[in-house]
Amino acid sequence: MKKEILIVTVLITNLAFASSLPIDVRDIREPRELEANKNTTNTLTHAATSHLYNRGLEKEIANKKVLTSLVGDKNTNDLMAKNVLNHLNELKKEDIVAHVSDCALYSRNFDLSAYDDIIGLVQKRNGLMLDDLTLAKVEKISLENKHIKLLQSVSIA
Repeated sequence: MKKEILIVTVLITNLAFASSLPIDVRDIREPRELEANKNTTNTLTHAATSHLYNRGLEKEIANKKVLTSLVGDKNTNDLMAKNVLNHLNELKKEDIVAHVSDCALYSRNFDLSAYDDIIGLVQKRNGLMLDDLTLAKVEKISLENKHIKLLQSVSIA
């Protein structure tokens, strides 16, 4: 009798703990594929596509619009967006995502290395008047992003 109670207790305990473990078999077998999937969900392109999808566009159409609107590849745009965020503390990633998705929605090209496009992004967030310090930061960001784009194109070639 004691042996049966012990076996049942161990069985129930194993079932309870096994069902609550957060480990997925795919995590163990395919770590590279899992890492690649995590990286695609954090990109600027994916965030802008999700933003447009949440606004009512179909996912495929939103993705196509974002890809045609953004100048450059996904990795370069992510690096340039991080550079913008590092230098302009008043901007958030959501601001960049909203601006990129607006440009994509209205079929306008958006280049994170173009001075005019970064000025448009900052003006949309801060209003029409920009001080000299912000303009100098935007000019520096534009130059750095052009260098990032150049380095990425050289490394790909």
